[in-house]
Amino acid sequence: MASSKRLLFLNRSFYPDVEATGQFLTELCQELEKDFEIHVICGNPLYRKVKKKGFVHKSYYGNITIWRINNTTFPKKFFFTKFINLFSYFVPCFFWIFFLKKMDCVIVETDPPLLASIAYVYSAIRRCPFIYYSQDIWPQVGIVTGAFSSTFIIKILKAINRFLYHRATRIIVPGQDMKKRLEEDSIPPHKVEIVENWADPGQIFPVKKENNIFLKKYSPGNKFVVMYSGNLGLSQDLENVIHLADSLKQTHEIEFVLVGEGALKDKLVNLSDSFGLKNIEFLTYQEKSDLKYSLSSAHIHLITLKKGMKGYIVPSKVYGIMAAGKPFIAAVDDGSEIQKIAEKYHCGIVVKPSNVEELKKAVLWAFHHRDQIEKMGENGRKALEDYYSKKICTQKFKKIVENIIC
Repeated sequence: MASSKRLLFLNRSFYPDVEATGQFLTELCQELEKDFEIHVICGNPLYRKVKKKGFVHKSYYGNITIWRINNTTFPKKFFFTKFINLFSYFVPCFFWIFFLKKMDCVIVETDPPLLASIAYVYSAIRRCPFIYYSQDIWPQVGIVTGAFSSTFIIKILKAINRFLYHRATRIIVPGQDMKKRLEEDSIPPHKVEIVENWADPGQIFPVKKENNIFLKKYSPGNKFVVMYSGNLGLSQDLENVIHLADSLKQTHEIEFVLVGEGALKDKLVNLSDSFGLKNIEFLTYQEKSDLKYSLSSAHIHLITLKKGMKGYIVPSKVYGIMAAGKPFIAAVDDGSEIQKIAEKYHCGIVVKPSNVEELKKAVLWAFHHRDQIEKMGENGRKALEDYYSKKICTQKFKKIVENIIC
């Protein structure tokens, strides 16, 4: 029976962390714990405090067993400190995994990159399958963001990752564009399964203005709110959002709101201050239980990625936006997963990435066509309920696991 099977998940981020990969993994494990015995080896959250006791601290989240490595949590804005954080999780994880009882399957995410090498070694020694749950593709993400520039290091990282992809029993990716990227790298198509990221329509839903506690606290007045909500990192091309706000500073009815934390936040705040912008507000991460309020408070959301990022990252924020019944403007590469969603369900506007002028035109169009963007939001909510709900997507994941180990 499935209930006797043990699954081990490896990912630095897990409950109560607010980073997207940790939140999705937590929700996935909550669904799978109904049928499997779940163990997670994770690290300390970056933006939440947890009990730190000893080298590895054991705790429980429901029936999920958490093995939390007491790694460093230095600020992510410097490459060296980010590397130390990841390294201080990676090395203890490599040793601790062999102290656990034998697992029936190891499922590994991509935080930190090359974490799958631990899963591969474990699966080879313990003779169990391993699933590579790839939320992004490295080192390609680092190349596009400029984090990696050494040709020698890039070749080594690509070779290692290609080796791991080929050795994985299955590879699960969040979008068709990422599956295509892997196939272009000679990964057999039959090994790659698509399980889209999701939102829970019971937790995130449209909230009327008069009932929205976020709006009451933030008080934007009658302004047209353009929101970016999520990680303020290197992949998201957020400097251009500041330039966008600067280009529209004379349109006093439009307000930009950036909600979240990340390596780029200080730089974005300083850039905004240097322009003397009064039409942009920076707010911190919202609690998961409050997302329905913050996401519902915008008239339209922004989804931005650096040019050339197609298939290396699939922005998961789109599903929360759709759940809240809100439209979005996506500055993404042609053929990306987000573009397909926007065009298929008529729930968003797509413009070219890294193009402030196109973003400006899209924001102004939305500002002047509120009835049409409201309909887009309704379309997105229906598509989320029909295709991208937590129940639908986690069941896809469950079936893949069952086909491998049951």
